[in-house]
Amino acid sequence: MRTGFTTLVIASSKTEQLTHFYLELGWQLETVQIGSDERKFWGAPASTERAHLLTAPNADCEILILDVVDDTPLLRPLDAPLIAPGGIFDINMRTEKAEFAVDFLQNQGWRLLMPPIPWQFGANSVKEFLAIQDDGIVLAVMERVSPPLEGITFDRMSEVFNSTQMVQDIERSTAFYEEIGFEKFVDFRGNMPGEGARVLDLQDCSPEESEVCLTISHPEQKMEGSIELISVPNIERRSLDRHEFGRGLLALRIPTTHIQTLYDKITSSPLDIPIVATLQDRTIAGRRQACFAVLSPDGARLDFYER
Repeated sequence: MRTGFTTLVIASSKTEQLTHFYLELGWQLETVQIGSDERKFWGAPASTERAHLLTAPNADCEILILDVVDDTPLLRPLDAPLIAPGGIFDINMRTEKAEFAVDFLQNQGWRLLMPPIPWQFGANSVKEFLAIQDDGIVLAVMERVSPPLEGITFDRMSEVFNSTQMVQDIERSTAFYEEIGFEKFVDFRGNMPGEGARVLDLQDCSPEESEVCLTISHPEQKMEGSIELISVPNIERRSLDRHEFGRGLLALRIPTTHIQTLYDKITSSPLDIPIVATLQDRTIAGRRQACFAVLSPDGARLDFYER
C-alpha cells in the first residue's frame, strides 16, 4: 500500500468521456450521490449532485470525478503556457507503447500537446508525450524504453503513479512538502538532456532560459503516489489565477494515520500553510472518514484523510 497520494479528484463536465477512457483500461466504476456536506468540502456548487469513483485494476489508486456543468470555469486554461505555475499541472501514467497510447487517447477525446519525444533522464531512456482534454486536464504518458521496468505490471497503460506541479520557487515548495511528510528523492537542476526541453516547450529558449529545477518527493521515496515539482527559474512566469473550485485537476488525496497529530503540526507550522477545510468527520464518496485540506504555496489542493 503506497503512502503518497492514492486518489486524484477531478471536476469534469465530460464525465462520460473520462469514465469510458478508464473503463476501457479495466478500471472499476462506482457512481455515488454527493450531499451538501461533501459539496461544502470541495467548494462545489449545488448543481454538483453525483460523483464517479474509478478504481485501478492492479494498484492502490483511485480517481474521483465530480460531475459539473459546462460553464464551470477551468482551473487551468486550455491555452495556459506549460510552465505557468499554479495548481496541479498534470497526472502521469505509464504505457507499454507510446504509439498505441497516442492513438488510444485521441480516440477517447484527448488532443496531443506534443508527439512522443525520446529522451534520457539519468540511466532511463524514455518516450514521453503530453495530451489534454476539454476540462484542461493534462496527461503525461511515458514509455520506458530501457532499462525495462521491474516489478511493475499493467495492461497497456498503468495507474496514475505521479503528479506534477509547476511552481515559482522550488525551495519554498520543497520545504512545504517536507513539512507535510514528503521526502525528496530526485533532485535535478540544469538543462534537460537530449530532446527533453521539448517536453516543456523550452526547445526555442537559450540554454540559460531553459534551465529547470525538478524534484520528486514521496513519504517513503517511492515513485507510486509521488509528487513532482518543476520550476524554470530564469524565465519570468505569471502564476495562474486561483479558483476555489473549477473544472480540471482539483485535488490529490493522501492517506495518513494519527491525522490529529498531523493537523496540529500543520496548523502550528511556521510556514503558515493555508487550511481550506478543517479537520472533521465527513462522508466522502460514500465513505465516512476524518479529513482536512490544505493548499501548497502555488495553490495545489491536498486532502489528508484517515482510512
